[in-house]
Amino acid sequence: MQRVVLDAVGGDHAPAEVLKGVALALKRGHTVPGELILVGPRDLVAREAQLHGVPVGPNGAAGQIEIVDAPDMLSAEDSPTDAMRRKPKNSITVGLQLVKEGRAGAFISAGSTGTVVASATVGLRCLEGIRRPAIGAIIEGEKHPFLVIDVGANPQPKPHHLAQYAIMGAAYYGGTFGVAEPKVGILNIGSEELKGNPLVKEARALLKQMPIQFHGNVEGVELFSGECQVVVSDGFTGNVLLKVSEGCAEYVLRTMLGLMKKAGVEKQKIDQVLAGVMPKIDYSEYGGALLLGVEGIVTICHGRSQAPAFCNAIRSARKAMAAQVNLHIEKAARALAQASPETAG
Repeated sequence: MQRVVLDAVGGDHAPAEVLKGVALALKRGHTVPGELILVGPRDLVAREAQLHGVPVGPNGAAGQIEIVDAPDMLSAEDSPTDAMRRKPKNSITVGLQLVKEGRAGAFISAGSTGTVVASATVGLRCLEGIRRPAIGAIIEGEKHPFLVIDVGANPQPKPHHLAQYAIMGAAYYGGTFGVAEPKVGILNIGSEELKGNPLVKEARALLKQMPIQFHGNVEGVELFSGECQVVVSDGFTGNVLLKVSEGCAEYVLRTMLGLMKKAGVEKQKIDQVLAGVMPKIDYSEYGGALLLGVEGIVTICHGRSQAPAFCNAIRSARKAMAAQVNLHIEKAARALAQASPETAG
């Protein structure tokens, strides 16, 4: 049994919403107490767990969730370097160490993305054949979910990093959604082959030679309605895309609800519409984004995550472990190395 480590004090609404999320995951049957570990200041986590009816114990006795003490609290001003050097017993570092030691197979945090990425890159080894990890976020499209990789781990990658993102993204998407050969595209300002900056042009040339179903360039307007299931991007552009998408979805939803109420639409019908729309636009549906390319499953949740997001992150982390996502990535990376050693390096 591989356990999931949850950062109990990471995020804007921690620890209350984290523990509510754990309670919700237990209630929905996504996990059982013996499959979870909570990290954070022990007394603080224990008190919050008691408030929300979450069974905890110091050593994870039968029917209880183990608490591992991480007394160093991080603030918004702490840089990743501060976290690792000045506050080494913080919840992120301690939680990732549990994965490194093999006491757990997955780690979840809504703490600083930069700190999680830096700590995981240093504390956990990269998978065989992978040089740079990347954050992959699932977004619901008109035809199917699609994965955007990278959305923030590496703002200034090199072309061969984007090539590895494509391999990781295709392997992850295929293993998670059961698609044998997902279509892979590279985010660009136009569909024509000559469009784009030097990074995109060189990366596109590499992707054309790789053992993937390469679709070509993908414009922003095609993301939600197009055919691609994996969209490759540098971390800066991908992060902007993700946050603009979230903001735009929230704006459209607020506008639509306001107009429906103004038009006198019955509350029951509004609720029916929301029930159909929310699962497609709510970032909490998948819980968080995976940091692909490191040993173990590392899930980075939105900083403003609340209970449903943490609940779904636990469910998604267990699903990723069961799907053996990292084995799929390593297998694809080995195939790439055999086909093109230069690209793999």
